[in-house]
Amino acid sequence: MIKHRRGIAFFIIIMIVLLVLPFSTNLAHAAPPSQTDSVIAQPFERYYWRYDGPRILGYVQSYLLDINGYQSQYFEKGRIEDHSHEVSDPTWALMYGRLTVELMEYAWWVPVNNTTITYGDLWGYTEQRFGVPEGFSTGTMPVEGGVFVPFDAQLGAVPGYVIPDYFWAYINRADLFPGGWLHNIGLPLTNGFLIETYKGGEPRTIVMQAFERTVLTYDVQNPPEWQIERGNIGTDALLSIGMTPLQIQPTRPTGPKRIEISLDRQWLYAFEGDIQVFDAPVSTGKNGFETPRGSFAVYTKLIKQDMRGSARGETWDVRNVPHVMYFRQGGYAIHGTYWHNTFGTGARLSHGCVNLPLDKAAWLYDWTPIGTPVIVY
Repeated sequence: MIKHRRGIAFFIIIMIVLLVLPFSTNLAHAAPPSQTDSVIAQPFERYYWRYDGPRILGYVQSYLLDINGYQSQYFEKGRIEDHSHEVSDPTWALMYGRLTVELMEYAWWVPVNNTTITYGDLWGYTEQRFGVPEGFSTGTMPVEGGVFVPFDAQLGAVPGYVIPDYFWAYINRADLFPGGWLHNIGLPLTNGFLIETYKGGEPRTIVMQAFERTVLTYDVQNPPEWQIERGNIGTDALLSIGMTPLQIQPTRPTGPKRIEISLDRQWLYAFEGDIQVFDAPVSTGKNGFETPRGSFAVYTKLIKQDMRGSARGETWDVRNVPHVMYFRQGGYAIHGTYWHNTFGTGARLSHGCVNLPLDKAAWLYDWTPIGTPVIVY
């Protein structure tokens, strides 16, 4: 009987090792940073602050690690990996790890984001695929209730899942996911499904959908900007391999603010010190009304303004121009633009101002204090 029990215990230990080992292969700690270094590892610091890291990634949960040959770091909501040495497209240099898949395979007993659903339960939802819609050949296709995405890395004509419209709009935000949804979010692993959870001690019914690199939830009772949230799969992954999450909230880098505008690229960049925190496509002055190159500074801000003028045989009268920031005498301003949508295309349409999409102009207006340098080149 004693030998039998020892045999069972040994078998259990072996099974645990086999389950955990694939998930932690080649995982080695790097030295913690010194107190003068950022807790966000150097390959990822600019990315974190540029793409709304506090919301998209959350707290820092590990120091720099080597995982299967890639410099990597765990955050609350995912793992970022440095693939810069094997890609030519800079927007693909950093990649989210396939944590949902890893958790489903090697940590199936772990609850998803503190819900009653485990990562193992997700396997049942993966079986509920839709057939190929009529007329579909490749790519994605709008269908009732959302967008059909085939379960195929090449987006070929195979069965797949439907991403609800609210999730589809979210994962296609270039300001959050510069590499595109397929690279940064991955293929859907399930359709959206309802789950019961508790928030503030009260029961809630929310929508969950699993993707290769994240788990998204939709809660209509949340404030509009928080209705879609990313699950804490980075934390789940670390706990499942016996590592204690650091739970460190990064301090936003400090440094003088400045705005740079590239006339050749038709693009605007915002910096805090050496860290780029924002960029946006623009449309600058057309022939005969060129936006001047040089170093200037924001000297007046107006939340809204009627713009009227006449020069070189042209007259304009544009009402309620939003988020206006003048940076050079003579009427040169950065502002929101509602009368065209050809930003960043090379089409220069203004009378010298720097036209921005409305949402980008609003963000930049709130971020920019009077006196902020504006460098046009």
